[in-house]
Amino acid sequence: MINGVGNNNNIAPGGMESNDPTGFASGEAQSIFVDTSLVESVKAYTENISAEYGGFTGGVIDAKLKDARMDRWHVMANFRYTDEGWAKFHLTDAQKDMDYPTSESYQPEFSKYDGALSLDGPINEYLGLMVSYGRQYSKIPLYSGYNLVNPDTSTYKERRTQYRENENYLIKLNALPSDGFEADLTAIYAPYTQKLFRPNVKNSDYDVENGGLSVIGNIQNLLSFGTLKNTLSYKETHTGIDNAEYYAYTWRTTPTGAINWNSSGADAQEGSRGNSDITKSDIGLKSALHLDDITAGIATHAIKVGAEAEYTKAKLDFDGGITFSSPELNASAVGSKEDGIIAGEQYAKSKYEYGAVSRSKDYYTAALFVEDEIEIDRFTLRPGVRVSTDSLTDNVDTAPRLFANADIFNDGFLNLYGGYNRYYGTQILAYAVYAYQADSYSRTNWDQPWVLGTGYPSLYEYEHLKTPYSDEFAAGTSVNFADTLLKIEYAKRQYRDQIKSRYTFGTPANTFNYYNTNDGKTDYWGVTFSASKSYDIAGSKHISELSATRSDTKSNIIGFRGFDSHVREHGTPVSPTHVTYNGKLTLLDDLPAAQFNSPWVVTYTHMARIANALRVSGVAWYQKGGKGLRLFSGTGGDLDPAGLPTRIFEVKNYRDVFNVDLSMHYDLKFGENTMTLGVEILNLLNRKNDASMTGNSGSFGTPLTEEYSMGRQFYASLRYEY
Repeated sequence: MINGVGNNNNIAPGGMESNDPTGFASGEAQSIFVDTSLVESVKAYTENISAEYGGFTGGVIDAKLKDARMDRWHVMANFRYTDEGWAKFHLTDAQKDMDYPTSESYQPEFSKYDGALSLDGPINEYLGLMVSYGRQYSKIPLYSGYNLVNPDTSTYKERRTQYRENENYLIKLNALPSDGFEADLTAIYAPYTQKLFRPNVKNSDYDVENGGLSVIGNIQNLLSFGTLKNTLSYKETHTGIDNAEYYAYTWRTTPTGAINWNSSGADAQEGSRGNSDITKSDIGLKSALHLDDITAGIATHAIKVGAEAEYTKAKLDFDGGITFSSPELNASAVGSKEDGIIAGEQYAKSKYEYGAVSRSKDYYTAALFVEDEIEIDRFTLRPGVRVSTDSLTDNVDTAPRLFANADIFNDGFLNLYGGYNRYYGTQILAYAVYAYQADSYSRTNWDQPWVLGTGYPSLYEYEHLKTPYSDEFAAGTSVNFADTLLKIEYAKRQYRDQIKSRYTFGTPANTFNYYNTNDGKTDYWGVTFSASKSYDIAGSKHISELSATRSDTKSNIIGFRGFDSHVREHGTPVSPTHVTYNGKLTLLDDLPAAQFNSPWVVTYTHMARIANALRVSGVAWYQKGGKGLRLFSGTGGDLDPAGLPTRIFEVKNYRDVFNVDLSMHYDLKFGENTMTLGVEILNLLNRKNDASMTGNSGSFGTPLTEEYSMGRQFYASLRYEY
């Protein structure tokens, strides 16, 4: 959340790195990325969360942006930089020998910087203004995975550069609090762009675009019986892919002809297909009334009630595209490239046509909540309930919340606390707008007509779905001993009605029906021990915190591409109900999560301020290696009860990870000016942390790919403020 308004991406949160120019655009979990230099404070709610918050199943992160200062005008400028000369890479011998790296994971050449400029101060004695601009930028030069041919028949790799850029434009007005009245108005425009290409595909340039506009107004009034808070917001977000080509091809490499490059074996690929654009606009209103404390007998009540509503309009535009494959050499071929023919050389025997799509959907969500925090002597009880609905499914979801705390000695020394809470998530709006039809065609020769084969519709049903939710059971105890806060906390969450895709096959055998269910479920439990202390040493101020978490997660939702993708790629059915797991035929629902959580995570954080000028912050963390699933391409496993082949999965391990990050900032003050010099060191010990699965080679003898996280990396920063 930003200033109390949700920043979730509920239409295309598949991850930026999953974008592919042959599919729909995908963004990150957040709709826009906000420059952290604009953030004043962040609150994290992880357990026993108030009924005031909804639309989540895990937790809430609420970031409050800075206000304009009212004493005088202030100017701030900062710059931060790193590049490959300031970083260490841990590469395998094979990766070191790559003269022409095609992946950013193995490319020891890059540059990154971010900077910001802001101005804030009073317009008059009642109103303050802040304006800010920030930019984050990186570039990574890579090489093509294919070979190009010089006129003298020698070959070379094409050197290209990927770019990534995020910008923040902000303007904020805030009124000086007066007579119980506070107000602010914030507008943020935050576009994000990636300029990428597929390393093994020629003419495959594409841009990924994300981000958008957010306007948030907050008003707070002090009434005779309480405080009324109102938030009005407008958001417009965009996720899109712009491709350089409408057609995608697989050709047979012919060095003496038109196709004189190759990426793997005898085939050469070029082009991409279709542009997609997803836009979403939201208008939201939230009101919360915090009543003044009411004393009734021995109990004191702090009651808050509220309501919120949001109207959303989403639209998907997809240009469609054509993919040609199964090339065949034929010197007699006559025709155009748009028909999958290179005259006098070859032709495509197969093609998929993806029709243009334009779909839009309007819907609303609404919620009511009430909560009462009751204090009786040393006991606190906070019952609450939140009721929400949406017009996509017409579900009415009731989420009870209950938290209790006992201050045993009534002095803060020992507290026992716990609660039960239900949290409802939000429907993924993508199901309401995503749809496309892929028609397959084949021909026996270049001069023969295309014959329509099987169509592969993807219609994402949603009307029948329930709203995913989680039930949370939490308990804990805290002891404040010798100015050190010690905690032991237990949390158990049962995620239910999670959306899970299913497939059935029809006639002919390689047709399928795709549908969504609420069959997904996940169970989590975790125990966390933490100790935190604030203290002074020789005039310097320190904050130390140590935490250790033991946890376990089980889920029947796997994170692999749908089984329909396999049918499209291989043209043969694969079991939608069973897999071969560790050498045994297993129900798909019994397959564990794609990446198991780490069983142990231990973190130590230390912050210090020395002589009121030097600030030091360090984080050391250890993560016990967990387990993960490895999927092998193709099929070859056991047959399911219907006689269909199954895909093969095996459990592999991740190695333990230990890391230390350190940052130091020194303030130089002269008059009303402050110059801050900063250095950040990531992976201070230059640990060779394995980021890939380990173990023996898999069922098909395929070796496991080794990949290591970045080694020691330096960032330098400079900040000036007046």
